[in-house]
Amino acid sequence: MDLKGNVTLQPGTYVVQGNVKVNAGAVVSGTGVTIFTSGSNTVSMNGNATVTLSAPTSGTYSGVLFYGDRTGTSTSSTFNGTASSLLTGAIYFPKQQVNYLGNFSGSGGCTQVVADKIQWSGSTTIKQNCSSLGMKDIPSAQSVAIVE
Repeated sequence: MDLKGNVTLQPGTYVVQGNVKVNAGAVVSGTGVTIFTSGSNTVSMNGNATVTLSAPTSGTYSGVLFYGDRTGTSTSSTFNGTASSLLTGAIYFPKQQVNYLGNFSGSGGCTQVVADKIQWSGSTTIKQNCSSLGMKDIPSAQSVAIVE
């Protein structure tokens, strides 16, 4: 799935049997969208793309924007963006590292990230409590400790 130019995704579940790439300069939007990547496929959003996507608010994948295959091998997905980009919904990649870079996710959005590993970089800001959007809160630990 190689997104270039102006792309509007219609509401629904997209099953992608390859990598998802949003190119620099692309303008991608969609409401009520869940994107499932099969196997070990990844998502790559380049900087200077404007991405405004939101998950469905009802149904099987309510609140889930990106869903990575739990049977895939360890890989890495990257969400690079600008302050005008907005992702609303959960990013679920249990077998992947999620790199959340740049100024991704503008104000008013809400993104929950569940991944094997998460890397934050740049001036990324997200709102994690999405209960006002009909999503359940994912509690976060107040501290980190190593247990043997």
